[in-house]
Amino acid sequence: MAGGFRINQESTTLSALGLRLEEIFKTRNERVMFVRGGPDVNFSDVAAVIDIAKAAGTDKVGLITKAMEEGS
Repeated sequence: MAGGFRINQESTTLSALGLRLEEIFKTRNERVMFVRGGPDVNFSDVAAVIDIAKAAGTDKVGLITKAMEEGS
């Protein structure tokens, strides 16, 4: 997997992602996460992030597309 990962503006690694999400969701009633990938991100990389998020207790995962960001 090229590039990096961020939770909001905080950099993280794929190996630390699950633990970081668990920490975040400990204090939240709603466990919702949104995933946004760059134009060069492979679907398999996005799927891996979603799998980790689900294992960390995420209830819902939303995907943010470029069109959504642009308000289309």
